[in-house]
Amino acid sequence: MAENVQMNTAWLAELPNPQHDGTTEQIYGSCSAYQTDNARFLAKLATVGQCRQTEDAVWLKAQRDPAVKTLEGADGEQDGYVTAARYINLGYASLPDGEAQKAEAVECEQIFKDYKFSTRDAYGAEADKIIQMEQNFQPHVSYLTQIGAWQWYQKAITAAQQVRQALGERAFTMGQAVNGEMKAARRATDVAIADLYTTIEAMNDLMPSAELTNLITQLKGIELYAKQYIIKDGKGSSGSGGTTPTPTPTPTPDGGDDGGDTPTPTPDPTPDPTPDPDPTPGGGGNGGDDGTDES
Repeated sequence: MAENVQMNTAWLAELPNPQHDGTTEQIYGSCSAYQTDNARFLAKLATVGQCRQTEDAVWLKAQRDPAVKTLEGADGEQDGYVTAARYINLGYASLPDGEAQKAEAVECEQIFKDYKFSTRDAYGAEADKIIQMEQNFQPHVSYLTQIGAWQWYQKAITAAQQVRQALGERAFTMGQAVNGEMKAARRATDVAIADLYTTIEAMNDLMPSAELTNLITQLKGIELYAKQYIIKDGKGSSGSGGTTPTPTPTPTPDGGDDGGDTPTPTPDPTPDPTPDPDPTPGGGGNGGDDGTDES
């Protein structure tokens, strides 16, 4: 029998509206990737998905406001710059074995895969990944600079920070328009996630596995990041939305977790060997990392 694991969801209520939708999307995505035939788990997961759809729909009611144009422009830039940097590196990763730069190029491409990066991510989810990945790229700055990719990645980071700022502005200006409905939608999502976590705890207690441990690690990593970079300096929960502080993770020699700030993502066991085939701007509709991330 595995060690009893307690998973907390109370912190979700402290997230600003956009980051609440984005964080719960990450939770839903991680749980959806877990392979199981446990009927109870799948039923609880489906409920979370339905609640997230409702939360997204509330944001659609307030989709157009002055911040949207700025948000879409910044997202287009982060898409373009990070895609350019990735494709430059991918060219070197495609060289024949034995070429001097291939090994480091493959390591850099693996970072994108570890983060499951895609330009189809929601606005805020993509921005967060771009910002977080920088620490993992630190050991490769010299190489990426040499091949002409680092300058574009730095521009992608600047655009990602603008995305985060625009999301904060949008949450501030539009938050009250859907305040009542959003509170109800948020609450339903939080309750559904708490219910799902209870099932995960029971499964881990009765049927522990490496895959389940990996899922729990991912979920705790999402919680750690939210507490460290969103809640710590954020404003309120389901109301104003506040602004999101820019993460300033401390890089470590191996580019991984420094033990306190940003958790190192768990690598995808079956990564897609090619980068996101759709480098076009967008962020993927409304379903976004931040609800308003895409709305």
